[in-house]
Amino acid sequence: MSFNLIHDFQMTLYDLLEADKELRGSIEGIYLSLVQDAKYPFLLINILRITNVSGSFCLACNVEFEISVFARDKSRSKLILLADKVISRLNLAVSQSKDYTIAGAHLRELAFYPSHDLVTTKLSMLYQALLKKEVIG
Repeated sequence: MSFNLIHDFQMTLYDLLEADKELRGSIEGIYLSLVQDAKYPFLLINILRITNVSGSFCLACNVEFEISVFARDKSRSKLILLADKVISRLNLAVSQSKDYTIAGAHLRELAFYPSHDLVTTKLSMLYQALLKKEVIG
């Protein structure tokens, strides 16, 4: 099974969040990897684990990913508002891509993580998604 669809899935998430004007007006950027001098607040889309669950007639994989919101704010209310925007945007997501189907995606967990500098806070939204691609012929 080719895992190129994982990159495509990550880019689909990026494009979906980037297209939301209200969300983009509230953050400085959306990243696929950590940026050293990023301006806060920003989002990070991180693929955590890929499990191949393919069958005879269908290529499939379970993808665990996190979307994190980073902010320099002692108040967690701003992070929660941004997380609400992300969650609502992903709930409205189209489940069909050009090469695969997002058969299911759900939010598993929300978690706050204070940074070592005691200024930055991270809110992590852990998701699971099932990606399927029909086998032709």
